[in-house]
Amino acid sequence: MNNQHVEVLVIGAGLAGLRAAVDLVDAGRDVMVVEARDRVGGRVWSHTFANGQWCERGAEFIDTNHAAVLALAEELGLSLTTVDSGHDDARRWLDVGGRTAPFAFHHSLTGELARWNEALFALAASVDPDDPSDGVLAATLDNSRLSDLISDLQLSVMARVVIGREVRSEYMLGPDEVSQLMAGWMTARHLQAGEGREAYRIAGGNDLLARGLAARLGERVHLNAAVDVFDANSGVVVLANGDVVTAQHLIVTVPLPVLGRMWPEMPRELAAVGYGIGGKVSVQVGRRVWNDHGCDGSVVTERAWGQMWETSEDQPGDTGVLTILLTSHDGAALAALPDTAGRVIDEADRLFPGLKGLAGERVQTDWTNDRYSLGCYATFGAGELLPAWPLLQRAYGRMVLAGEHTDAFAGFMEGALRSGTRAATLV
Repeated sequence: MNNQHVEVLVIGAGLAGLRAAVDLVDAGRDVMVVEARDRVGGRVWSHTFANGQWCERGAEFIDTNHAAVLALAEELGLSLTTVDSGHDDARRWLDVGGRTAPFAFHHSLTGELARWNEALFALAASVDPDDPSDGVLAATLDNSRLSDLISDLQLSVMARVVIGREVRSEYMLGPDEVSQLMAGWMTARHLQAGEGREAYRIAGGNDLLARGLAARLGERVHLNAAVDVFDANSGVVVLANGDVVTAQHLIVTVPLPVLGRMWPEMPRELAAVGYGIGGKVSVQVGRRVWNDHGCDGSVVTERAWGQMWETSEDQPGDTGVLTILLTSHDGAALAALPDTAGRVIDEADRLFPGLKGLAGERVQTDWTNDRYSLGCYATFGAGELLPAWPLLQRAYGRMVLAGEHTDAFAGFMEGALRSGTRAATLV
């Protein structure tokens, strides 16, 4: 590569960068994509087991209102699988205080969880999901923590445990690190999807979306090409190997914690944006032993790993794959310990006796300590969204930003794809 000039340089070959690059190539522009990793997809990363089953190491679920994802899947000829587990309270479990039972047994939670949902719906009614910075209550909600709303509801300990885990699974941070504006914004999006929330996965793995886009770009995508530093005004980009690329336009799609390392002039309002932390462990098991116990594999717990579900519910074969979500600070701490997967398997065996002896291949992903992500996805805390939102949309010299953190579907594959389209249009 050495010293090269290009019309448009895209930094990052996740869904945002690949979508932008394909759109620009289709429009006849000269495009190059540089990616630090040895693969495309970014935080969309699938793993295939020896027998063909798969799991998602990163982004997993697709809602019915994720129009850009669904359109791309159709365009690439990909099939969808349907997510059914976790919806039946008689078959999903709650593990609290050393006792494990189906959600349906906890009748006392019904009214309290209804009050919690009503409070979330009230937040959602005050937020424009397409522009969360709009609205008369935006400033008030932006400066308020979600934990304050939970405290105001005066819930029981059991309800606080369940809601706390719900929040940590949704945002990968605790309620004290999530703003009420963020919660209202995301709840409004979920209400748009209705019963179609977390409805689908891509058959064969979600990263087929990224690989399909990358195939259209061919040699325009350069892997193992990490960026050291760039100048937004001149368009000069210095790669970690010393090569220099000068571009007329830059589209930068990397997560904000990583962006701050390569862009010395990044505004402090962007550096302040919070990111969820944690990761996942997926384990292939010789038989779906959880079904023997009347569970569909879905468990919510107060323990460090937070939540689990069966990823392989609609995949053929006797084997099954459990995915364990390592959420927020306790999950991130667990992910950093030696033999995290073994520890989690021991916990799963306590719930489903016999599982440990059937456990086979396991896959662990720690997004907190992944140097090219440094977190899961953007989670705006109190006082973070309103200062950052206009800065995420504007141009900086020759550069525009893209990525899930810049879009009204923040935190989703949908947001990444939409942001890529928007960035290409601006260029």
